[in-house]
Amino acid sequence: MDSPAQTWFQVASRRMEWLSSRQTVIAENIANANTPGYVGRDVQSFEDFLKAEMVAGGGAEVQEAPASWGASKDGNTVVLEEQGILAAQSAGEFRLASKLYAKGHQLIALAAGRR
Repeated sequence: MDSPAQTWFQVASRRMEWLSSRQTVIAENIANANTPGYVGRDVQSFEDFLKAEMVAGGGAEVQEAPASWGASKDGNTVVLEEQGILAAQSAGEFRLASKLYAKGHQLIALAAGRR
């Protein structure tokens, strides 16, 4: 059985992996913002990612994103403003997760008597 610290580090690591996958998909959406008929995509929720990884392993599943901001006349569902918001949100969440991960290492080193 994993210790709470091991479990915490595993979840933090998986979160950063998921966020990295999400940033990749967002970048692909932005790159295809002018492609007629392109349907925007996103990765599955983090909770679903963790559940699927426990069962089968593997990366985040990419799926069609709902066209919450509508679609253009040519059928493209990517809205650059929305993708910009998602990119900034994912970047901020990644920075937070990486800082928490580093802080966890610092606390373990401090508890072990090393700085």
